[in-house]
Amino acid sequence: MTKPPIYLFSKTPHPDVNFVPVLSTEFFQPEIDFAKYDAIVLTSKQAVTAVEKIGKEWTAIPVLTIADRTAKMAQDAGATVISRGNGYGDSLADIIIKSHAKRRWLYPRPEVVASDFGEKVRDAGVDLDDVVVYKTSCNADAAKEKIEDDAVLIFTSPFTIACFLDFYVFKPTHKVIAIGKTTESALPEGLQVYLPEKTSVDSCVKLAEELV
Repeated sequence: MTKPPIYLFSKTPHPDVNFVPVLSTEFFQPEIDFAKYDAIVLTSKQAVTAVEKIGKEWTAIPVLTIADRTAKMAQDAGATVISRGNGYGDSLADIIIKSHAKRRWLYPRPEVVASDFGEKVRDAGVDLDDVVVYKTSCNADAAKEKIEDDAVLIFTSPFTIACFLDFYVFKPTHKVIAIGKTTESALPEGLQVYLPEKTSVDSCVKLAEELV
């Protein structure tokens, strides 16, 4: 008997599952005086790519990352990671406010954000500037992928769900994995939804393999 397929709706692929490139990213290159800042908060791997495209000066500034994969990408680029969150924006706000409130922060962000952690940080009196460095949109080419009715579907952000719904419909037979609670909250009601132990794509893939 053939196992149900696993589809990953994300910005980047994973070698063990079917990747559906439901998102496309456009990078901007605003002028940023990195010397003004004591630390940078990076909320995605796309943010790392964006600052890399602007220049190399950012690598001299300590960074806080949303999770392990973003941390590794920043380290590979030459930056020093002072801490990392648990995949949620609120964890970044807690780290900044409790441990690094006296630093002047740069937040290179997407055009549309899923978390209001930046506002929480500023409301706590921390100096944080945000700069839009990339834009994510739905990739119409993704509609070419045929999604099987018995598939396991992995979603890594609310935006991946919105783009999925532009091209497809959920079937009652789909098993749906949301990378975290924020993503889960963006799903329509009535679906069978699973959450991984950790807020990571690897953990989602492990869970999906257990489900099939």
